[in-house]
Amino acid sequence: MDDNESQSETNAETDRKTVRVPTYLELATELEAKIRSGELQPGSQLPPQRDLARERALNVSTVTRAYRELQNWSLVTGSTRRGTIVNAESAMPRVDRASNPSGIIDLTVNRPAVDDFQQRLAEELPKLSSDKRFRELQEYQPPEGPAWARAAGRRWIGLNGFDPAAEDIVVTSGAQHALLAVISALIEPGDVVVSDRLTYYGLKALAQMYRFRIVGVDADDEGMSAEQLDSVCRQERVKAVFTVPSMHNPTVVTMSDKRRRELVDIAARYDLAIIEDDVYGPMLGNRQAAIITRAPERTYHISGLSKALAPGLRVGYLTCPPGKAVMMAEAVRTTAWMPAPLPLLIATRWLENGTANSILKAQLAELRARHALVMSILAGHSFNADARCMFIWLRLPPPWRAEDFATNVRAHGVAVMPSTAFASDREAVEHAVRVNIGCATSREELATALRIIASTLADRPRSLFGSV
Repeated sequence: MDDNESQSETNAETDRKTVRVPTYLELATELEAKIRSGELQPGSQLPPQRDLARERALNVSTVTRAYRELQNWSLVTGSTRRGTIVNAESAMPRVDRASNPSGIIDLTVNRPAVDDFQQRLAEELPKLSSDKRFRELQEYQPPEGPAWARAAGRRWIGLNGFDPAAEDIVVTSGAQHALLAVISALIEPGDVVVSDRLTYYGLKALAQMYRFRIVGVDADDEGMSAEQLDSVCRQERVKAVFTVPSMHNPTVVTMSDKRRRELVDIAARYDLAIIEDDVYGPMLGNRQAAIITRAPERTYHISGLSKALAPGLRVGYLTCPPGKAVMMAEAVRTTAWMPAPLPLLIATRWLENGTANSILKAQLAELRARHALVMSILAGHSFNADARCMFIWLRLPPPWRAEDFATNVRAHGVAVMPSTAFASDREAVEHAVRVNIGCATSREELATALRIIASTLADRPRSLFGSV
């Protein structure tokens, strides 16, 4: 063993020893993994707190705090009559960067790696009142967004490789709101939407809300399987196909041009709507043509600013097939009445004056540096990564299972997302975790987390508690 390897092991062991996770949080994390994996089904009841405390030889107060954490994460609901019940709408993980438990390095959230947004916003706010559009902020706006916001949105969408007509753009309060608008306008209860077997958990949450069914298909290194998509369409009455073609969340795969053409051909054959979630597209630079350019008559293209600029800037852009923007605008009116005017003005000014591109460049530079850390510290392990992407897809060696690994690594102070959180159905998925390298507060914190992950990969699975 050389000096570098010895020092790396020493660093990893030091990192693991210095992080002490409270017992209640270990228990909450274990139960969270069981809920996300489906081992604890929606509607099922957790053991009474005194019974679980007796079984685990814990204080009742420890179990009570663990259950309270699960309620804070919106995974369970407490009832004096029925006890603690697993929620049905538990597909979307709680995202609350401001309240991370002490000692936990949270690598679960897709957020920019830099905080340039804060300084830029502080500089921008005093200038807003001099903008001639400032007076409009106190008034109701059209549900599709004011004309100036849609015109500015074309600049951002242009980074996705095409230039839509402004009248086909609907401005939303973020990309998730755009997806909600499409689903609420197009999909009826009982309809079938096809997605990757590992898919964005925001779609899963909407499936629970709107009672449609997701059918998952496998993917390879070119993207969603066209053969399996065609097979599903022959067997089911499919309404739409949902895809994240650029740096797929969570697997980082970017769909090949050949596969995009195949998907478009199948959608035309079976008259499917295509929902193209392209929020990572602007980060790619030179890229494959967006799917909407191949099938503008049936594609709903989603873009937004949260991933490249900041989650707090809730602005999304939904590009619709010709003539469909009115229907999508009505969905926006129904769910939010209109996109919030203040973020629209800030986003518009930044898209017009180049600030948005400056923040994007800083983000990409920081991601390249963090990617280099990943390549160094996780060398020898199997993962998908792209130097322009804020997360990696880490495959786990046997005998690790995704839920067990996520639970064990959190016990050492690092939170990651197990593959089961992204499973579109109950079919088996590969044992892997999504690690969000942009989420760490610094490169140093990321390096600490990566060394803990690497050390855990080399360890064996450990049962932190007994069965529930």
